[in-house]
Amino acid sequence: MRGFPDAASYTLETGYGPSGAPHIGTFAEVARTSWVGAALAQASGKPWTLVAFSDDLDGLRKVPLNMPAEKLAPHLGKPVSMIPDPFDCHPSYGAHNNAALTAMLDRYGFRYVFTSSHQQYTSGAFNEGLTRIMRNYEAVRQVILPTIREEKRATWSPFLPICEACGRVNSTRVVGHDPDKLTVTYTCEGGRSGALGDEPDDGPAAPEGCGAGGTVSILDGHAKVGWKVDWALRWFALGVHYEMYGKDLIESAALSADICKVISGRKGPVQSFYEMFLDEEGRKISKSVGRGLSVESWLKYAPQESLLLFIFKDPRKAKKLSWDVVARTVDEYLQLLARHYSTVAAPADAASAERPQSELDFIQPNLPAANPYEYPVSYTMLLGLIGAIGVPTKDVVMDYVHHYKGALLESDRMLESLIEQATDFVREQVAPHRKTWELSADEKRLALALADFLHEEGRGGQEREPEEIQTQAFAIARGGGMEPSAFFLAIYRILTGQDSGPRLGTFVKLMGQGKVAALLRQAAGRADS
Repeated sequence: MRGFPDAASYTLETGYGPSGAPHIGTFAEVARTSWVGAALAQASGKPWTLVAFSDDLDGLRKVPLNMPAEKLAPHLGKPVSMIPDPFDCHPSYGAHNNAALTAMLDRYGFRYVFTSSHQQYTSGAFNEGLTRIMRNYEAVRQVILPTIREEKRATWSPFLPICEACGRVNSTRVVGHDPDKLTVTYTCEGGRSGALGDEPDDGPAAPEGCGAGGTVSILDGHAKVGWKVDWALRWFALGVHYEMYGKDLIESAALSADICKVISGRKGPVQSFYEMFLDEEGRKISKSVGRGLSVESWLKYAPQESLLLFIFKDPRKAKKLSWDVVARTVDEYLQLLARHYSTVAAPADAASAERPQSELDFIQPNLPAANPYEYPVSYTMLLGLIGAIGVPTKDVVMDYVHHYKGALLESDRMLESLIEQATDFVREQVAPHRKTWELSADEKRLALALADFLHEEGRGGQEREPEEIQTQAFAIARGGGMEPSAFFLAIYRILTGQDSGPRLGTFVKLMGQGKVAALLRQAAGRADS
């Protein structure tokens, strides 16, 4: 509770820029803020509200690569809530992206209240805050001016009028203001890099203005304020107690806090930051570029809880989103389940009567009474099995798992779901990229030696245990003069078409020794006898 005021209830905010479709970073920010709300309620015993805020009065600076450029480019510089929907299904482009946001949040069960700049400005809800900004015009300027280039300081204004002639907001420049009438006088010029003054100097150039000008009220949606001022305005008007944001906004948040103190007397909400998500090439995930692994694609291939676990862990660490991280995180989730239910089943003593909290208390607070997945088969093993036996039907995969387990469970719902998701993953993300490698003479010789060892079971010999298989594979490699890592690489390529896979001994046990022996012999050019 450090830093939080004593309030009857708490308001937490998360912001979204609807110039493009919501992405995994948007999902993560709402999830993390929700967890803070839950922890705050647990610590204080007081209710909380999460406000999902869309800045849809912001001007469109560039067309996202995954959006129709021919329909959006003519409207650059206009507020996204005043641009026609290029898909013709919502009142505006901003409304289209807002709908995508709320649909995503609703689908995954987030608890939130949605609002937007367009709603708040045009309804008059921001009028008091806007009035305070006008009354403290010069004080607000003094917060921002030291952070912008000297040549921009003389003309910088916190207000951004919406041009009455062309509808643009990114091309207008304030040339006068009247604190008594609450109006600003502007010209629609544009064409300047960083035209808003508090934007990066290397940002996209503002669109050319129409050359018109005029005087408008700052109230009721005729003008907005630049985004650092806008952030402070939201905190004041919505009574925000907590907000988190990406590491790249730390300095901006500090400025917004100073502005909030100017207009309200308090320095804004409790704040925290998180590191950014990166795509497979190490670049920040961007809604304007539309790249990176999406929420929808993750949840097509893996349980929702795995995505939440990935987001929950290490928020101060930059995370690269790649396909291999999906399988790894599902395995971590399955391990969490196993540890949780083993702890629940263990007899409690006086010293450990209460179970310590874990990630599951946040990502899956309503756990069933019994473990929904009691199979010692990881998601990585399922992927390897499905790839090795040629993307079979669900029933075939379940037969393999049941044979390995040695017993059936009352409910196989989670196993069935994981098999379906793993099958989609292999079919769409693995199989199209699977390669066929030419084995060296030494690799063929050692693969046949392992096949002979495994094939003894097929001739009536005793079935090997996973640890025995693992140990023998190492022994075959060393005895044959090959580094074990190189030998295992060859075996994984033969079985799964990948450079790595689950622990070999366990995987062979799951697939069946006879099946693995046959695949090794086939790859080495010798049929089973």
